[in-house]
Amino acid sequence: MMNQVYRDEDVSLECVADKVIAVLGYGIQGRAWAMNLRDSGLKVVVGDESRTHKNAEDDGWDVKTFADATCEADIICVLVADPAQPVVYDESIHQNLSAGNSLVFAHGFNVLYGLIKAPSEVNVGLFVPNGPGHLVRDKYLAGSGIYGAVAVEQDSTGNALEVVLGVAKGLGSTRVGVVEVDFCSETEGDNFEEQVLYGGTIALMRATFEVMVANGYPPHFAYAKAIRSLRSVVDVMDEVGIEEYISRRSSRTCEYAVRMTGPRVINRAEIERVFEETSRGEFAANWMTEWQRGMMRLHRMRRTGAASEMERVGTTWRALFSEG
Repeated sequence: MMNQVYRDEDVSLECVADKVIAVLGYGIQGRAWAMNLRDSGLKVVVGDESRTHKNAEDDGWDVKTFADATCEADIICVLVADPAQPVVYDESIHQNLSAGNSLVFAHGFNVLYGLIKAPSEVNVGLFVPNGPGHLVRDKYLAGSGIYGAVAVEQDSTGNALEVVLGVAKGLGSTRVGVVEVDFCSETEGDNFEEQVLYGGTIALMRATFEVMVANGYPPHFAYAKAIRSLRSVVDVMDEVGIEEYISRRSSRTCEYAVRMTGPRVINRAEIERVFEETSRGEFAANWMTEWQRGMMRLHRMRRTGAASEMERVGTTWRALFSEG
């Protein structure tokens, strides 16, 4: 049922308790998934063929190839980078699947856009935690979890939803709640969020810093305004809501600034345009092209960003003011 919220009391580990779970890829999400699932008492094998292979070995895993891990497993969690997944799937996963297996993704990208097509006798689902891997792990160890979403694209066994919910519970996310969506909503909603919310916020941070410094403000002061101030505001809004923060937790000067000037720096028409491009698959196509060409533009932009004054100031700022 779409928008159904599942919590610990609604979900059982029974359908995954006697299964072997392969975590393929030990990167941003992979490490957290492998460690949390194992700490939840589930049987886990790790497959990795990248530079993160050594990280997995250092954590005590007997690291296998993607093919060997798939052969051993009943549930295969595909956590390698989105653009790399089709090749890994075609070369190492597809021919090693058995009827009744479950493929679980952390993003629906390759399934939605037809780059991975599973056999009809295999479950296809996803669980996406709403946070990076280190936070998934930290929250788990603290006895909490990360809100997330589950979806089923193909249910060959009749219990695909129970399988992905079992994975979500093993990761700790049903402690706080997970919601059921579909592959399209998860994939394109995530792509849209990362472009507009993450990309837009970071662009606003950089613009705030650069304009303040260009107009004579001390760089350390501008950096704190551009980054640390936002961090504290977001934490409060996450806890109590936007209107509670604006109306009661901030100053009246802040409230006036937010309500009267904030909308001027947002281009709503451009946000709508990004949404339309994402819904047409243009973002996905452009990203796959960038990857296939060796990420030349991204590598160049990384160099420019790393050499920026804001990054240099940030390094010294964190050393001077490293509170929490």
